[in-house]
Amino acid sequence: MGIESREYLRDEGDVSFGGQRSVQPMSVVTKIILATVAVFVLQLLSTNSADGTSGLEPWFILSGSKLFHGQIWRLLSYAFLHDTGFLLHIVLNMYMLHVLGRATAQLTGNREFLWFYAASAMFSGLCSVCFYRLLQVNPNILGASGAVFAVFTLFAMHYPRQKLYLFAILGIEVRWLLVIYVVIEAHPVVRQLVDGQLGNDGTAHSAHLGGLLFGWLYFRWNMRFSTWWDRVARRTSTRIKAGKSGLRVYNPKNQPESNLSDRVDAILAKISSQGEEALTERERRILRQASEQMKKRR
Repeated sequence: MGIESREYLRDEGDVSFGGQRSVQPMSVVTKIILATVAVFVLQLLSTNSADGTSGLEPWFILSGSKLFHGQIWRLLSYAFLHDTGFLLHIVLNMYMLHVLGRATAQLTGNREFLWFYAASAMFSGLCSVCFYRLLQVNPNILGASGAVFAVFTLFAMHYPRQKLYLFAILGIEVRWLLVIYVVIEAHPVVRQLVDGQLGNDGTAHSAHLGGLLFGWLYFRWNMRFSTWWDRVARRTSTRIKAGKSGLRVYNPKNQPESNLSDRVDAILAKISSQGEEALTERERRILRQASEQMKKRR
């Protein structure tokens, strides 16, 4: 899409002494892509030649009726399945994830990005299931599109003026591309609501809208799943230890602080490439918070 030349979007390898690239750990985005491709290969290998269905889909595809009967793993597993009869389904999803996911993962950090991707897949899937329940239909849903749209939205919120080049010719700022996608995905959803029946294009537009909404909510509410998880795990561990000793211990110094290093690095990269005037109010607030933490440590 024409943004790979940015400094913060270059390959994961780094140059060390002698001009050789040092081997860096594989990014979480690459791992997600490899896992999705591996599942797709398994789908192809398990496809029944008689009816063209994969042996994996009955167990992992998202179905509202089965989800509400306790098969909750489908809320995540469906995002790793793709249409085996339409190769562009997985190709476009993984290409967008590759291009936009790397920059987004540098903003959040690998661990947080994994939480974000999983949560966005579950949220978009749940939105689609609830929408179809409203229409009183029960279609099967598969694909990573909802999660990929969430990644796209988060990227757009952080880099609204970044240009993406469609077909390497037409350059458009990502904020306007986001508006276009919202309109494109909202139109069939509204039409289905008015008609009271499922569309015939075979696309879960409600899941796409759910992903767009989740990416915006994540940015707007400044979510941090890995931090929340650490707090819950730390409090649980403290309570278990206190329960064993019969005492409850509380030490304010042990309370977790927000990890700002990943965000600060990404903001500095943005200043370097676009100038300080391109910063949002939220990014300026993050820089001020990081500065205050450094002063306290001194």
